[in-house]
Amino acid sequence: MSKNVNISIPKPCHENWEAMTPKEKGRFCGVCTKTVFDFTKTSDKEIIEHLHKESATCGRFFNTQLNRDLIIPKQKSSYWAIASATIIGFLGIGNQAVYSQVKQDTIQTEPKENLILGKVIATQKRIITGVVSDELGPITGANIVVKSSGKSTTTDFDGNYSIEAETGDELEFSFVGFLEKKIIINKISKYNIVFQSIPLMGEVVICKKRTFFGRQIQKIRNWFR
Repeated sequence: MSKNVNISIPKPCHENWEAMTPKEKGRFCGVCTKTVFDFTKTSDKEIIEHLHKESATCGRFFNTQLNRDLIIPKQKSSYWAIASATIIGFLGIGNQAVYSQVKQDTIQTEPKENLILGKVIATQKRIITGVVSDELGPITGANIVVKSSGKSTTTDFDGNYSIEAETGDELEFSFVGFLEKKIIINKISKYNIVFQSIPLMGEVVICKKRTFFGRQIQKIRNWFR
């Protein structure tokens, strides 16, 4: 098996992971009578090593581990590791005095809002912006919905979004394979959202070919690894 492996789960399993019997490195599914290996905390190298031994594997993965090239990082030689450590240590000695003289930035907090009693004044709508991403970088095509009005939009190629809302509105962010996120709009007009993957279970399929578009998306996402 080559170092770069692309895997997917075409038919995700919907059995309850918590109801399965715990076993070493995973859990036993009584429905399909198979051991489901938990790969959510393993490295790309460990996944490849396991698949090299057992290509027919049922596993549990995060969405960010699937449909991309699993990469084994190249090991640096001990010579360069020692040389790098020596240089960093030398530079650190000379910079200690400089760092001690740097004035610390003062963090200015937003003043508390005063409580005013009286008639309610209609809030003014404004444009809410931000970036939606995951562990690997920006996400294209994520859905954003204003719950009260039903207005919606999607993120562009760089994960950016822009939508009209007002203070107190609830925004819902969603994308396939990730946990949905919700926020309440306050005085801030920019909200960056980072999705958390939902673990998927199922039989692992090793992909040998991908479309041109898929390869280009993979190259871009690998920049953030």
